[in-house]
Amino acid sequence: MFSSSFQVFLIMKKILVLGYFGFSTEQFDGQRSKTREVYRLFQEQVDGEVSYFDTECFKYNKLLVFKMFLKIAYSDTLVYLPAHNNLKYLFPFIFVISLICRVKIHYFVIGGWLREFLKDLPFHRFLLKHVQGIYVETLCMKNELKEFYKFNNVIQFPNFRFFEYTPTLSTHTQLRLVFMARINIKKGLDWVFELASFIQKNNLTDKYTITFFGPINDLDRLYFEQNISKYSFVEYKGILQPDKIHETLSQFDVLLLPTHYYTEGLPGSVVDAYISGLPVIVSEWKHATEFVEDGKSGFIVPFEDGEELFIKRVTQLEANRDKLMSMKSYAAKKSKEFSAPELRSFLEI
Repeated sequence: MFSSSFQVFLIMKKILVLGYFGFSTEQFDGQRSKTREVYRLFQEQVDGEVSYFDTECFKYNKLLVFKMFLKIAYSDTLVYLPAHNNLKYLFPFIFVISLICRVKIHYFVIGGWLREFLKDLPFHRFLLKHVQGIYVETLCMKNELKEFYKFNNVIQFPNFRFFEYTPTLSTHTQLRLVFMARINIKKGLDWVFELASFIQKNNLTDKYTITFFGPINDLDRLYFEQNISKYSFVEYKGILQPDKIHETLSQFDVLLLPTHYYTEGLPGSVVDAYISGLPVIVSEWKHATEFVEDGKSGFIVPFEDGEELFIKRVTQLEANRDKLMSMKSYAAKKSKEFSAPELRSFLEI
């Protein structure tokens, strides 16, 4: 089935990639990054005209939805990367237009939330069974969609990066910790500040630094600014541009992501950490064990009540630099698993 899908790609002349590109605000997050990477993948590997539609425009003009429908109608293939609202409210219309105009839909899922999202949406489940392919980031989600909803068009397509970067592996006098994600309590800010409090209370401030990168969620701005001001060894350094991420991260030792989003897919910050030669310390979100090898490429701590072990894992790496170097080396090797795939071989699986 999927081999023939790629045969279709080869002869298509008009391919539309539809998703949140964030070109107007240059928003930094996993949705924007994956949408742009998938767009680039199709541009580089597929013959024909590959165009895009940036759904960020709906923030400024809701009537542009009709322009989106028109672009879909004049395409042969739709590469679809929706967020929650787009899938819930616009997808039924997109499906009908695609059916009438014979447009093939390839849905690339961002994150790990689809199974839970579809629980009370039987009509959406019916429609999704009839798209050309649903490309999910995790094996767990692939199996769940097959088991719960009897989908037979699901393919695992992990998050990936285009990169040509080989980190120089080293450790530093201080253990340099980095958090790179949306500055959002649900991404685990509270656990990172508990770590900072532990460091300060135990007079360990000369042994650690903590640096934050990422866009600040307005609802959490006051919480973040109040907490970051408490610690001399903690700083916020803004938003990293994509072409600076790996060069910058490689200057640190460990990436922290104690996320409280249980249905994360494969966080792009984990992939970027590996490419930069950094192990990760993460909470056990639903799919964590698929991407983090505990004790090798990082540490996984319990999703609930894992703060104490989270702090313990950080202090272990500060005390054992040989272990840290071993994990850095393993993380760099593991990054090869997330290089840009070849669409031809991928779709022939």
